[in-house]
Amino acid sequence: MSFPGCSPCVRLCTSLQDWPPALLCMSLALLQMGVLDYYLIHHLGRSHLTWLAFDAINITLLVISIHQARTAIFRDKKDPDTTRIASGSMGWVAWFFMSVSVAAKSVVIFHLFSDDLEESKTSFFGPNTLKTTIALGSCTFLLLLITQHDAPAGSDGRRYIEELTSTVVFDILDTVDILEILFDSDDRNKLWNGLEEFILAVAFMNLVIPTVPLFTLAKSKFGQKKLSVKLVHGHRILLVLVVNVPNLLIRLLLWHGLSTSISPFTLKNILAILVTFYDIYERNKEEIQQLEDKEKKFHIQNQPLKSEKDGDRDSGSGSSAPCSLLGNASPMAAESGDESSAHAQNVIPFRDTRSGRHRENGGSKNKYGRERSRRNHDRSERTSSEGSDTVDDRDSARDVKQTALAVRQLMIHDPIEAHSGLVVGSSDNS
Repeated sequence: MSFPGCSPCVRLCTSLQDWPPALLCMSLALLQMGVLDYYLIHHLGRSHLTWLAFDAINITLLVISIHQARTAIFRDKKDPDTTRIASGSMGWVAWFFMSVSVAAKSVVIFHLFSDDLEESKTSFFGPNTLKTTIALGSCTFLLLLITQHDAPAGSDGRRYIEELTSTVVFDILDTVDILEILFDSDDRNKLWNGLEEFILAVAFMNLVIPTVPLFTLAKSKFGQKKLSVKLVHGHRILLVLVVNVPNLLIRLLLWHGLSTSISPFTLKNILAILVTFYDIYERNKEEIQQLEDKEKKFHIQNQPLKSEKDGDRDSGSGSSAPCSLLGNASPMAAESGDESSAHAQNVIPFRDTRSGRHRENGGSKNKYGRERSRRNHDRSERTSSEGSDTVDDRDSARDVKQTALAVRQLMIHDPIEAHSGLVVGSSDNS
């Protein structure tokens, strides 16, 4: 839905898209590090001016990472065929050193003099300012993430980025809230031995752990290369185990063990744990259902083919018997045909006597008729069957030629007997 008069604003924001997040990210990072340095120098002395050297390194890495990412995005924009994603991002390197510096300063402040801070009209740098300064890390992370990619809204890459980094901002705010117990000296004295150190260790890890999603996104080119589902689930479980489970455990200990006040962030920890594991369960359930549907579809598609193959096998076994019988009978017919043809050729030399002629001619009549019927049967078999050999065709052609030659010779020597033999052969065929 578009509103009238928004086009100039959209064009202006598009032309300035590369600059506001980068400038605001560097400004908030400088503000956060500067305020923490003031707390350290004001309460612990000028010996903590050495933190300024670490701050200079952090700002340099931050500027390099933003410049490298925007340069890669601008280069990809020139080629419309490529996805506009920064490759080889160094944002995770800048965040790691910056978060380690902020976490270390925070641990020193809360361990040494956080219970000495008080809210007053004369002093602006009290507990609330310190908590707000540490919470600025959530804004810095979000702006740094924006400068590292240019994935279109609603795309697979944008959904992939949101899935890995959607809880980082709330985790940082949750960490700042759990440090509230260390501002009150009375509540701090109630803590068991080692509980304060455990709280500070969990806070340190929670501030540094966003490096993991940034590193994962940099290796996958911010959604351009998809990671396996198991790796994404393992990443989310890691965040739950490092952030939400320890924070929930600390709050339950403070509530039921020491009867101190806690914040509603306890519900956030519980919901984050339940939602994460339920989402993993739903994803695995969908994958299993898809595999089962594919198997059912595969079986349904193969059932008709299998039945057709069984039918073809049955029909093939039924038709093989007649073919085998015919195949076995055809050599006999061929042999009988050869014998009859040979006999027909041998009839002529024995026609000297009348009785011998009648005997041989009578035999020739019967044999000639059977021979012709068998050869007609053999020819019909050869034309109906597929893939007959050329050798059999040559033999049959040779037999036909020999029979025709024998009949021609018989007609020349004794036309009457030949005619009677042909009549007998035709009657036998019928």
